[in-house]
Amino acid sequence: METMIWEVARASLAYVRDTIVITRGQHADLLDALIFTATLDANMTPVNRDRALDVLFGGVDVSAPDALRRRVSMNGVAQSLRLPFETVRRRLSAMARAGLVSIDSDGVVVPRDAVTSAAYMAEQRARYDRGRRFYGTLKALNALDGGEAAPAATAPEPPVRAANRALSEYTLRACNDLIALTGDMISSRVLLELALASTRGLDADRLAAWTRDPAGVGRPIRVAALSQPMEISDETVRRRLHGLAARGFCRRGPGGLVATAPAALGPRLAALVEANRGNVQRLFVRLRQLGVLAAWDREMAEPRAPAAPRAADHDVADHDRAETISALLPPRLIATTPRRQHQGHP
Repeated sequence: METMIWEVARASLAYVRDTIVITRGQHADLLDALIFTATLDANMTPVNRDRALDVLFGGVDVSAPDALRRRVSMNGVAQSLRLPFETVRRRLSAMARAGLVSIDSDGVVVPRDAVTSAAYMAEQRARYDRGRRFYGTLKALNALDGGEAAPAATAPEPPVRAANRALSEYTLRACNDLIALTGDMISSRVLLELALASTRGLDADRLAAWTRDPAGVGRPIRVAALSQPMEISDETVRRRLHGLAARGFCRRGPGGLVATAPAALGPRLAALVEANRGNVQRLFVRLRQLGVLAAWDREMAEPRAPAAPRAADHDVADHDRAETISALLPPRLIATTPRRQHQGHP
């Protein structure tokens, strides 16, 4: 049971990391993507709480009308993400000028037009596909509770939007837990990448051993190799790593850096890992009820053309041989997504 809990945690971190990368597609940087997602998640609360609406507006092409979207205050978004109000206000104002959100005296809303654009729908489909791979990994681990039988997948189109809403809630909760641990989103993103790099290729037993002796078992990684996939400058990564090291979250050795766990936070980290297992179970219960798992089971059973040869993934554990993010994103989105070097300023 101990090894499975940690395998679920690693698979969850890989899923969250990949979803963050996908979601950055149409945004200037990580914070913009997170603020946009949190705003949209709050807007869609009325739909998420009504099973009939959740199903009705669950397909690819049918998005909930603006009248069903609940406006949220900027302060509410800031508090949910543990970000300064002024940071959120400034970034949402810029998004409003770009047409991604609408702001008035009642609050902020992501309008329907912003989530029916070609770029957004491409990201949405990529997140759906990554969620299916997450499901496949957990099934292979026998990590999901049986639950009730999944409804038959009878909808004429895959439940992409319904899946995205459920997956978004889970991802935001995981990000919130990471931010609470490290103090800010950029440090959380760096620690997330480092933890996955440190445990890459470890089998179940070695992964469990890493939780007891991370510095001795973990795989070291250089700063340059760590910063490149995050599209964050080496200097920003070094600065964040320095702060993380001072707090016991990583250690430098001859071969590079490895993720570690501060001794004082051991019980808290164990509680977070156990809580994540519960959150994962609840996520997949909801996805089952929405018919998403039935759709994924059908899609995974369909014969697929062999994948084209590719370079080895730098950031996916060997047990989860998944596509790289560039393979997940449709070509039209890759072509319109410039490389960024975020400097970590809010």
